[in-house]
Formats: sequence, C-alpha cells, structure tokens
Amino acid sequence: MLWSAFIFGLLGSFHCVGMCGAIALSIPMNISTRIALVKDTLFYNLGRVMMYSIIGLLAGIFGRTFVSLGYQQWLSLVVGLLIISAFIIPTRLQDAVFHYIGLDFLQKKIRKLFGKFITKPTPLNLLFTGILNGMLPCGFVYIALAGAVLTGDWIDSMLYMAVFGLGTIPMMAITTLSGNLVTIQFRNRIKKLKPYLAILVAFLFIIRGLSLGIPYLSPKLPAPHQTEEVCGTH
Repeated sequence: MLWSAFIFGLLGSFHCVGMCGAIALSIPMNISTRIALVKDTLFYNLGRVMMYSIIGLLAGIFGRTFVSLGYQQWLSLVVGLLIISAFIIPTRLQDAVFHYIGLDFLQKKIRKLFGKFITKPTPLNLLFTGILNGMLPCGFVYIALAGAVLTGDWIDSMLYMAVFGLGTIPMMAITTLSGNLVTIQFRNRIKKLKPYLAILVAFLFIIRGLSLGIPYLSPKLPAPHQTEEVCGTH
C-alpha cells in the first residue's frame, strides 16, 4: 500500500500545484542564499507531511473497526464509486454540501491564520504554515485518507499519509523554488488533469475491492463472515 501512497502523492501534487501553488508562492522565504531557500522550503513541506500524518493516524483509528469486521473489500468498492460520483454530481450541489458540513467555513478560518505566520520567514513559522496548509479542505487528501483507512491499522494509516505527503514534495518544492516559472496558465492546465487522476485512483480502489487475488494490486481480502469465523476460533 505504501508504494501506491507515494505514487498517488506524486500524481496528486499536480493538483496541489493548481490549488495550493498560489499559497506556496506567496510565502515570504529567505532568498539570500540558495541553501536558505531550500531549507525554508523543506520546513514548509515538513509541516504539511506532519499534518497529513496526524490526520492519517485519526483515519486509521476510525477505519480499524471496519477492517476488523471484514468490510475492507466493500469499503474499497464504495470509496471508488464515491470518487467517480464526485465528478458526476453537479459542482453547485457539491458546494452546497461543503457549505452545509462547514468545510468552506474551515477553509476561511485557516486562510486567516496564514497571516499570523507568513509575516516573518522563520523556520518555525514556515513549519506552522505547512501544518495549516495540510488542514485545508482538499479532495485529493480525502481520497488519500480513504486509502489510509483501508490499511486497517493506525500505524500503517499514519505511514500511508506520511508517504503520500512525501510524494507531493517534489512538485511543490519545484513550484516554490522556481517562483514565477510556474505561471497561472500552467497551474490552470494542471487543474484539468484532476478528473483523470481521480478516476484512475477510483478504478484502483474498485479493482482492489474486487479481491481478484492479484498481489499488491488486488489481493484476496477476507469477507465479513470469514473474519467472524477467524475471531470465533480464538
């Protein structure tokens, strides 16, 4: 599962550039030397990875119950179908749902907090800026969390999200270090890749949920009644 987390993070980072690239470019970093700029970039991205790991830990605790009951296969299928349906449901309806559950309110609050940390480019401020960025509502992060839940263990789930975060670093670092080379037009083009990347991930979840017995891609998962039988033998 960890290799898929890194690949998904790497692919999802193109979406991150489109959605969060403007935030990364607006952070005042120390540009006095190339080493200082690289150091500040690493602190910022470390904050994001830390937050993803914490969220992964919580997701693992939540998902452990489902997996222990043997519903890992069905959960994988449902997640894949939900990802596909997200691109069928009209955007207006999605926005209404996000507003109803308070995600847009959360996003506004987090963006306001950015101002407290980006005034001075100290390593600690950049770390907290990355942590806040990791808290922003993001569809690709939620999809990664679905994969983390399927690990069935809080440690594996935390590692899954950490590796996902590491996968996003190369593209985000290039965006920060290259500055104006990553134009708005380029970011808009990258946004257009989002549906294709999401659909690809959705099919991976569905194939995994089909439990075809293919190593790594679609391993044989125990059915709920099989799990209950195993539990009854102890």
